[in-house]
Amino acid sequence: MISSAVHRIRQFILPRDPDSLTDDTRGAERIRRMALTGGATTLARAVQISSSLITVPLTLKYLGNERFGLWMTISSVLAMASFADFGVGNGVLNTVAKAFGKDDLEGVRKAVSSGFAVLNSIAAVLLLSFFAIYRFVNWADFFRVYSPQARVEAGPALTVFAVCFALNISMDVVQRVQLGLQQGYRYGLWQLCGSTSGFVGVLCSIWLHVSLPVLVIAVAGAPIVSTMLNAIHFFGFVRPDLRPSLVLVSRDMIERIARLGGLFFVLQVVCAVAYSADNFIIARTLGAGNVPEYSIPQRMFALITMMSSMLIAPLWPAYSEAISRGHMKWVQSTLKTSLLVVFCSAAVASLTLLLLSHKLIYWWVGSRIHPPFPLLAGLALWTVISCCADAVAMFLNGGEVIRFQVIVASIFGLGCIITKVFYVHHFGISGVPWATVTTFLLLNALPTALYVPALIRKRMAAEIAISRNLIA
Repeated sequence: MISSAVHRIRQFILPRDPDSLTDDTRGAERIRRMALTGGATTLARAVQISSSLITVPLTLKYLGNERFGLWMTISSVLAMASFADFGVGNGVLNTVAKAFGKDDLEGVRKAVSSGFAVLNSIAAVLLLSFFAIYRFVNWADFFRVYSPQARVEAGPALTVFAVCFALNISMDVVQRVQLGLQQGYRYGLWQLCGSTSGFVGVLCSIWLHVSLPVLVIAVAGAPIVSTMLNAIHFFGFVRPDLRPSLVLVSRDMIERIARLGGLFFVLQVVCAVAYSADNFIIARTLGAGNVPEYSIPQRMFALITMMSSMLIAPLWPAYSEAISRGHMKWVQSTLKTSLLVVFCSAAVASLTLLLLSHKLIYWWVGSRIHPPFPLLAGLALWTVISCCADAVAMFLNGGEVIRFQVIVASIFGLGCIITKVFYVHHFGISGVPWATVTTFLLLNALPTALYVPALIRKRMAAEIAISRNLIA
């Protein structure tokens, strides 16, 4: 009985033989893989967040305020990893997914090897640049730490982070390839192992009273080791035919990945500027003392957006593969369904959080802040809109419609910042989310709502024309 249950689980988890799939069964196979990937990555992130909630107070008590602040300041650099590859990772993902959709094994192999070569080159340049300037900077003064122990540990701790940062870029290719092949659940499970190992490492480090650089190795190194093991397992045993090889590095493929990645990079930067300027605008307009009144409830509602984005992220490579195969009916149906599901779930979650927000904020940070209801209502509405926008973005990314997104996002970003400054001056802190909602609906949602249906109709017409030509 147990062996039968294990067999059924293995059958559900392991990918189907591509040769056994038909046009009628590929849609169900995509949904199955998306469910696996979304579930695995959500579980990994939940463990990571839970570990942070436990380890942060423990490390704060162990390190003290200054050394803990040094750790947090240095570790914040890792958040830039998604930008440091200049969009190459996303370029690899799209290229692999498109080649996979065309059953082009040679194209997948070239994309893997070329992407690995580019990412390693970027990592090497960044690491060499760091070591070139390392001895010319007094890192203790740079981070403004004064205790003898913190001053001794500042440089070595930063060095450990720099190495982990570079390795994270270098090893990112395995995640992108697995996502492109719609096997992102493999990376999610290895990420879960890394988060768990990091959590155990922190507890052991505190118990053994290690230095800050060693603690950094436990936190930042464990996920890197799990990613390396994932790469060894995947390229060594699961798909040895995709193992990176210098012979397969293609100049044309590098140019394609770099061109596509460059567009993704510009899109990431524009969106980051548009969405991350809120605290700066509030601080400059109303004073830094008003920032917590906005940032704390904003972080609370951001959890809904984060969970939604993790669950729908597997749609990206699925759309790319389906479009490559000419399965536009599946794409159209899935886009409509995903929008409906995301809207309903985000609306329910946001409304629930809105009704409970004051109690939750009091439980979280006490009675120090009292965000006004218009601010909370604006954050709730923006959360729903943002989740729906992510669902549409997965289709546009999968279809490599990046230039349109860059143009629209750039116009929106500029308009959004101007509107936020105006709204904050006239409506106070509550104006920030409403400025985002207003400008997004006018400058982003409206043109996207006109463009996407026309794009789908155009591609479906092209698909029908190709089918008729093949029959004739």
